[in-house]
Amino acid sequence: MPLKLQFGYATATGPRERNEDFGGFVEPADPLLAATKGHLAVVADGVSGGVHGREAAETAVRNLLADYYATPDTWETLRALGMVLAAINRWLTGQGASHREAGGMATTLTSLVLRGRRFHYAHVGDSRLYRLRGAVLEQLTTDHVWETPGMSHVLTRALGLDTHVLPDFGDGDLAPGDVFLIVCDGVWEPLGPGELHRLLILPDHGQHIAEALVDAAHQRGGQDNATALVVRVAELGDADAPLVDARGLPLPGKLGPGARLDEFVIEDELHSGRDTLLYRARHDKTGQRWALKTLQPVLAGDADAACRLLAEEWFLKRVHSHYFPEVLPLPGRNFLYFAVRWFEGATLQDKLDAGRHFSPVEAVTLAIRVLKGVAALHRLDIVHRDLKPANLHVDADGKLHILDLGVARCPTLDTRESNAQPGTPSYMAPELFTGAEANTQTDLYAVGATLYHLLTRKYPYGEVEPFQHPKFGEPAPPARYRPDIPPWLEGAILKAVAREPAQRFETAEEMLIALERGEANPLIRRRAPLIERSPAGAWPLVAAISIVLNLLLMLLLVAS
Repeated sequence: MPLKLQFGYATATGPRERNEDFGGFVEPADPLLAATKGHLAVVADGVSGGVHGREAAETAVRNLLADYYATPDTWETLRALGMVLAAINRWLTGQGASHREAGGMATTLTSLVLRGRRFHYAHVGDSRLYRLRGAVLEQLTTDHVWETPGMSHVLTRALGLDTHVLPDFGDGDLAPGDVFLIVCDGVWEPLGPGELHRLLILPDHGQHIAEALVDAAHQRGGQDNATALVVRVAELGDADAPLVDARGLPLPGKLGPGARLDEFVIEDELHSGRDTLLYRARHDKTGQRWALKTLQPVLAGDADAACRLLAEEWFLKRVHSHYFPEVLPLPGRNFLYFAVRWFEGATLQDKLDAGRHFSPVEAVTLAIRVLKGVAALHRLDIVHRDLKPANLHVDADGKLHILDLGVARCPTLDTRESNAQPGTPSYMAPELFTGAEANTQTDLYAVGATLYHLLTRKYPYGEVEPFQHPKFGEPAPPARYRPDIPPWLEGAILKAVAREPAQRFETAEEMLIALERGEANPLIRRRAPLIERSPAGAWPLVAAISIVLNLLLMLLLVAS
């Protein structure tokens, strides 16, 4: 069920010569856009004292209303708001610096996003966001003004005021009947909370309430522009809006070579897993080969499994990187499956199983490519959650592809099974076994564990079996198994698979730079202690030093 809202907007110039306020709202007609981005309302109040206040307010509002909906579907709401506001602020400060007139280009701005059963806001300046729930009116935002007496109208924060802007962000749950109000200081200051409350509780349409607020502000002696935007929650939406639609499509069942599936001819079964089936097929019109992924027949009618399958297609459509397989649009499919481009080649696990040994240079080269793909994922706020050699494919041309986004997640889409922690145990970071949420650092741990395994065929903390609750000590230095691993590479691997998240790389880009610079200029970054690198050789050395020290002590005693 979609979220149903009622909007009202009014603005008036009042006794001023020009109206420097600007506001607006968007109700997406596309259900998918409403599910991913929600409904957006915003009010801005151009800073007085210059001739460009109105231009700043209108520019900020128009750009936010347009650019917010152009951000990736996978981004968290507050991140999308923050990134767009930072871009608007940079433009305003640049324009303000180029104008000779005093006052520059600056504006307050308060925005509200309502999506599903949640609301989110971003705020900078002294416009305000209120919420009326039942009979209680609450101010949700804090004014960014000087608290010194006589300076309460001087802004400490606004868009265009400084090269860096620091908005306040917040969110919360929606309730049926909630009424949100965004107003500039030309309304809330002359009316006060009592009159705002009296007008908001009127059982009237949001448009009439907004007009009443603006009229009342000027009737009470308000000398500023007055703007009010009212949002009433008529009906709540679904808690988790369906971003992927299985549409009740039937499963194709078990298919053999020669079978037809819509416009595809099945050539071979590539993989049969617990939940999914993967086929190689040829498109009967183009002759192009594709990999078709569907569900096992036993999962027929399982809506959750169907959503998890199509979630992978949803992710792949949004990742524009050659490190991920291309998805074929299937507007007329009659069965539940999706198609990605098929490449001749093998996974890194296939190569290991075939007896392939990777040199440090080869392993680092592969890891660099993996990290470039992972960085593209993380920029979209997508966490893979199952990086391992079996999901890294190298085609006949030597190009690497990251496979299987079936358990990936992002802030707007997480279709995992209840109480499930997806991943392959030996490549899972220690904190995941204690219930922590997967994040970018757990993906980087998996990349480090993969690099460790490619070089040593072992795991940093030993092999972990499913349903096992391992205890993590210190990771074994990979040079113990491969003495040809250079010290800088060993240091990078041990940093990636550190037991404590704070000791690991923070971003894929950071780990990428460490490998690229290390490969070009192999400086020693971390030299493991001898006791870690070679316990068998360390203890005899410790014993010899101890004997020498004891002999020296005895000689000193005799001499005295």
